[in-house]
Amino acid sequence: GSTGSGDGGVGGVEPQVIVDVGCSVGISTRYISDAFPSAQMIGLDLSPYMLAVAAHRDQGQPGAERRRWVHGKGEDTGMAAGSVDVVSLAFVIHECPEVATRALMAEAARILKPGGTFVMTDNDPKSAVIQNLPPALFTLMKSTEPHSNEYYTIDVEAMLRECGFEHVHTESTDPRHRTVLGSKKHGELAPPRS
Repeated sequence: GSTGSGDGGVGGVEPQVIVDVGCSVGISTRYISDAFPSAQMIGLDLSPYMLAVAAHRDQGQPGAERRRWVHGKGEDTGMAAGSVDVVSLAFVIHECPEVATRALMAEAARILKPGGTFVMTDNDPKSAVIQNLPPALFTLMKSTEPHSNEYYTIDVEAMLRECGFEHVHTESTDPRHRTVLGSKKHGELAPPRS
């Protein structure tokens, strides 16, 4: 299958460097790391406290030597342009205002190698489960998710295309969630930082 490595995953080439933006305590980071045992994994998060938990939980675990826990902003990683094969965001975008979502995608485009893969998993606004939530429950959910109104109206696929991605598509991952993927265009210069 296509892994999104620098050559687009042709021939089953494994990604070498994967960044898990908004990694929290590292659950998704370790899961991805286990799926790609030859890749260097970077778990990036704004919270030093979550990263401390991630690092502590990772001590002595298989593959821990391939994982780094980095304190930083997904919108401004400080990583070299064209240095990453995959950028993953698991349940991050619904926490962000639209301007931050666009900045996350632009930064992913900047750090990804041509042909590299952007992948995000999050709530699916088109899900019948979410659309049919009782109003009281939806209001309660929004009280802890201040940017959910923006998230549910963003056209994630269009935004990815605007940020320099192609082959953008959405897969339903379960009755409530979706995964959106895109590849950085080959020969595409990264969009300027705003």
